[in-house]
Amino acid sequence: MGLLDILRGERRPRRPDLDKLFAISTAEGTLVIDLALRPSGKAGVCFKPVQMAQFDELMRELDELLAISERTSGTRMRRSQDDLGFTWIVLEDEDLPDLVTTVHLVNRTLEERGFGEQLLCSVFGFANEAGPVLLVYGYKRGSFYPFVPRGDRTRDTPTELRLQAALGRELPIEAELERWFPVWGAPVT
Repeated sequence: MGLLDILRGERRPRRPDLDKLFAISTAEGTLVIDLALRPSGKAGVCFKPVQMAQFDELMRELDELLAISERTSGTRMRRSQDDLGFTWIVLEDEDLPDLVTTVHLVNRTLEERGFGEQLLCSVFGFANEAGPVLLVYGYKRGSFYPFVPRGDRTRDTPTELRLQAALGRELPIEAELERWFPVWGAPVT
């Protein structure tokens, strides 16, 4: 949001382009061949639940929609809560493009129903010989960043920076490193 937007009375920031999620599918060759990352077959959409009837109705509708998606594409779904009270919709599918499409569907549905502010991130699981590698799509910023957890709440920052350099041409990477928030315990590995 710029000064001109404020002067015109527009105070809401622009919503990020959720179609950027599809960049994961186009980057699959680089991820698998060049970076030797294996998709875990799991992705998750993390959001802050709210206590209201419309949100409960949305969750029921989303469950029904994902059940239809499971029958057509084979993408399986489960819901979980993390230690911080956030809700995760965890999706499983060995076909990365199907997984990305379903993640996009979940994000878009929450956004279209007026709960975009509740969305935190979408996380795609990968692994290499050293362990899990996560690609995090920060909803508010509309960009990706790598998160490489190692051991007990430590992260492999050098590997994250190498991934940033390798994926910068294929994914919209978050430029501000201080916004690369850790996603401890993401249920996608």
